[in-house]
Amino acid sequence: MIKVLEYKRALLPAFVLLTAICYYWLSYVTIRENFIQLVTLFTILFSIYFCIYKYYSGSYFKSLIAAGILFRILLLFSVPHLSDDVYRFIWDGRLAANGINPFSHLPSEVMQMPPITGVTNELYQQLNSPGYYTIYPPVLQGIFWLAGILVPENVFTAIIFLKIIVLLFEAGVLILLIHILKKISLPRWLSLLYFLNPLMIVELTGNVHFEGVMIFFVLLSLLLLLQNKWRGSAVFIGFAIATKIIPALFLPLLIRHLGWKKGLKYCLLCGLTTLVLFLLLFDATAIHNLLNSIELFFRRFEFNASLYYIVRWVGTMITGYNIIGLAGPVLSFIAACIIVFISFGGKEIFIQNFFSKLLFIITVWFLFATTVHPWYICMPVALAVITPYRYPLVWSFTVILSYAAYQTTPVKENLWLVAAGYFIWMMYAFYELKYKAKSITVQELQLSS
Repeated sequence: MIKVLEYKRALLPAFVLLTAICYYWLSYVTIRENFIQLVTLFTILFSIYFCIYKYYSGSYFKSLIAAGILFRILLLFSVPHLSDDVYRFIWDGRLAANGINPFSHLPSEVMQMPPITGVTNELYQQLNSPGYYTIYPPVLQGIFWLAGILVPENVFTAIIFLKIIVLLFEAGVLILLIHILKKISLPRWLSLLYFLNPLMIVELTGNVHFEGVMIFFVLLSLLLLLQNKWRGSAVFIGFAIATKIIPALFLPLLIRHLGWKKGLKYCLLCGLTTLVLFLLLFDATAIHNLLNSIELFFRRFEFNASLYYIVRWVGTMITGYNIIGLAGPVLSFIAACIIVFISFGGKEIFIQNFFSKLLFIITVWFLFATTVHPWYICMPVALAVITPYRYPLVWSFTVILSYAAYQTTPVKENLWLVAAGYFIWMMYAFYELKYKAKSITVQELQLSS
């Protein structure tokens, strides 16, 4: 027994070192077009992740937290290769820093203006959607503005600054998860399911996506709700909505959880918070352009979808053309109806059932969505930590298959791989839902021995 423990202790540094090497290779060497290399590295990372969680999480919690921070610091100086969204973040921030509302002008229009500090043709060429108005809400625009003020010209330094912001919010997410887990009598090391997850590390700190900011505000809101501080909870869910619109999907369930009287007050305070944050940046033109961008997102953009691709195939067979303009809004409406049913269905809401319903709501939304980028799965993973369900962890691995689309120019999805990715995690989700996954938490508690 002693030799086994010594062997495990000796093997952990090797796992950490191999993980660090894979992160370095993935972030500094691997290009998005090299799908075989990318999926191989992710497979190694996820294999080690599951192994470390299973055998070490209960006994080496603090060491593994340090490792998670180390992995993120390792990625601070890499230029994102898997996503070019960061250049739009820098673009918006520099416009705002120069007193120009980023919602009021298309990038192509900005290039016709007199020279603006830091807004160069080189930066413009990096934008992935120069023909569309920005779609990022005010909390994110505030972060972009701060980057524009503090780093007005150097793009690489601006990327590092934004990564540091993401890393700080990631640390906040970890702290909040630990507090929530303690509040619901679950072990703190379950937070490692999120903090060591390779998708979280690569897509957030590595590729500079701000889902971590949204998750931070959602978890802070949930923690305050657990502490019976519903007013504070309402304010911070408003911040979450003003970061990424998607947490608005949770409002029907929150009304059900609090009861109609308090729930409506909650939504009113949340709405006022969100409105104030939007009005800080928006005028009538900006609001119109944002709504136009959101509409275009539902009607034109498609990537790594599930049910939508089936609907699109049937629609194309019938009409002879892509029906996304109709299918996108209709599927969103159906998803909203299902979300309302999930929120108000059932006779009682226990706290564990409440968290599970939050996870089901976000899952339904993405199943009916026309676009599901890999970093979108960060929220389901965070919610999985405080529920008995682990299918989002499988999803966070299989979603990597969507990167096969970038092997060619223009981007072309391999629908067989998309279907395989969804089939794998959905079968696991079906297994968990069928057997309720009631034994998962008990089994995980035994691992700490």
